Amino acid sequence: MNNPYESYIKTELETLSLPGLVAKGYDRIILELKGAIENIDKGDIKGKIQHISKALDILNTLLYGLDFEKGGEIAQNLSELYSFCIREIQLANLKNDKKRLEDVINILNTLKGGWEELAQKV
Repeated sequence: MNNPYESYIKTELETLSLPGLVAKGYDRIILELKGAIENIDKGDIKGKIQHISKALDILNTLLYGLDFEKGGEIAQNLSELYSFCIREIQLANLKNDKKRLEDVINILNTLKGGWEELAQKV
């Protein structure tokens, strides 16, 4: 039997516009980074690594999905921001640095707002 929550999420993702999907990606990255912060507080290194790994997977998917021909300067700027965030997350992982993760969360929240606004217009 299907989980109703999973069915709802699947339907939601299938009906979202591209900007909506990108915003959902940011939501998930933020959720994973918050989980990593919680695990740093608890001293749960394995849990921290799992959350960071998931966040990096999604961020790399966004990075490699950029279309530089159509996106031009915006795609280039996003590429630089994503690359910066990836480096910060990796450094935070090495040093258990919650501040770096919080800084990335702030950047992603700002980007998410822009994509959500774009999604409403599409």
